[in-house]
Amino acid sequence: MYYSTIAINNRRKEIASLAANKALELPLLPSGYWFHKDLRDNFYYAIHLFAYCVDKEFDCDWNEEQSKNAKEIALTMIHNVLSLQEKNPQNPMYGNWPLNLGNDPSKAKPNFLPVELMGCLLILFYNKYQHELPTDVKNDCYQALTHMYESNVYKQPLTYMYHHEAKHTSLKLLLGDFFHNKELVDQGHQLAKKQLNHIREFGFKEYGALPWFWHWVQSFTCVWDVLEDLEVRSTMSELLDYLWRLRADYYLKGTWAGPHSRQWPHDAPKDRNTLFDYIQFGDFPLPNDIVRLEGSALFTYEVSEDIVKSVTNRTQPNEIKRKIKFSNADGIVTEKAHTYVFITPEYAVGGIWERINEYDNEQQRWDITLPLTQSESVNQAFFFQPGEKYVPGDDRHSSSFGEVMYHKDTVIQVWNIPSDEEAHPFINGCLPKGEWKFTENKGYGKVGDTFITFQLMNEFNWEEKNDRISIISPISSNWNGVIMEIVSAKDALVWGIHDLETYITAMEVKNKSCFTSEGSVNKTTVSYITWRNDVIQFSLDNKGNKDRVLNGHSISFVDYQIN
Repeated sequence: MYYSTIAINNRRKEIASLAANKALELPLLPSGYWFHKDLRDNFYYAIHLFAYCVDKEFDCDWNEEQSKNAKEIALTMIHNVLSLQEKNPQNPMYGNWPLNLGNDPSKAKPNFLPVELMGCLLILFYNKYQHELPTDVKNDCYQALTHMYESNVYKQPLTYMYHHEAKHTSLKLLLGDFFHNKELVDQGHQLAKKQLNHIREFGFKEYGALPWFWHWVQSFTCVWDVLEDLEVRSTMSELLDYLWRLRADYYLKGTWAGPHSRQWPHDAPKDRNTLFDYIQFGDFPLPNDIVRLEGSALFTYEVSEDIVKSVTNRTQPNEIKRKIKFSNADGIVTEKAHTYVFITPEYAVGGIWERINEYDNEQQRWDITLPLTQSESVNQAFFFQPGEKYVPGDDRHSSSFGEVMYHKDTVIQVWNIPSDEEAHPFINGCLPKGEWKFTENKGYGKVGDTFITFQLMNEFNWEEKNDRISIISPISSNWNGVIMEIVSAKDALVWGIHDLETYITAMEVKNKSCFTSEGSVNKTTVSYITWRNDVIQFSLDNKGNKDRVLNGHSISFVDYQIN
């Protein structure tokens, strides 16, 4: 059984052991740090290493000498990290730490980011293990918290309703409680309630943004774990329940299905930021690597049993249609968007209908998602036209062009690139490894327990790599398009399909050429019959007008809800 306090604690032990052993494998740099790119990683590994040595719940399997040596390494690293805090009250960066340490950590300049989550976790760590800390490091921690409290690091107003402010609110609550400042606790509590009410009313605009979604979860979990105030804990429980239910909506065996407002290389084309999911859900293999450790194994909060069972015992497909109103704290709605995800026990398909511009152009518009396995292959399949910040080999950073249509197992996207735009003259595809066969403009694959097909408007070239198959297809006369569909091997048996050859035959009978053009390519129309025998018709002209029709009826967003 995936859900039980014992099972969750056992998985916490596994992650604590994984993190501690990874910490001991890390090469120590001449500066005394493991990492220079991000100071925080030094702290996260060090507190897990120390906790694994002293916390009896983790059942450390090292002998006494090994534990003693490991503990000393952890304590030295914690001291080194805390020593870089800006301690001058006259400095505008008072209370902050540097982020990138450069070549000489002693000269690294403070940055606003590290204190946000690291500060919350420092309070959690101190609260849990202060009696196990030697006097000097205990004093280091206390002094660091004092500088934070006396500084401006947490004194930020609610403006944008995003992850930075969630962490500032958590710091207000945690520091207010630690230094017995009831006024600060009350202020933080009121802000937390405003944030909860805002995402309930307008939706969660940082949809699928990892790790920033987890920063909401982690910072408020620190508050839930540390504060004893019943009213504050009640609000934290409401917030965490909302966040975990949101996470569960897009969960499939370790993955985050559907669109991402931001994504890092560890989010796509393979889901690798999985430690929190593993501890709470546990229905996929124990991760072998750690891309973001943060506070993973130190939290005691448990997701409610009904949430866990709803996703780990999934037996039927589920359509999730959600509306998001993009608004800051002032409540003024500047944009609206609609997200769609279709999740089955074997796969998920989905994306966002409207493209939303966002920081660093890291949005993932749509994908087909497969459960995580022990395979090295990517678990996401998608196509995109490269845009701003795109770098060859990194399947992220799509352009602003293209219109989409989603229906259950099927995604269609058509790109029309205006003649006066400077744009990459091709679209890219990313496919999981499996048994694949390709024609001039079509592909058919057997991947795990699924069959996947795609059809492109233009011809393409493909290349098999270590973890994926990469597709490149040119933009021709300013146009290209793709249709992708997936079906489980179990459902395919209804057709008498039992291998890739019979799947190809069935698909060729059902759909021939699905793209048609009008005029001198002034308009492209897609007509497609899905394996469920739904008829999709989608057209786009070169003025941006689009028509989406499903079984003779225009697509409507009337049934899309915020919650």
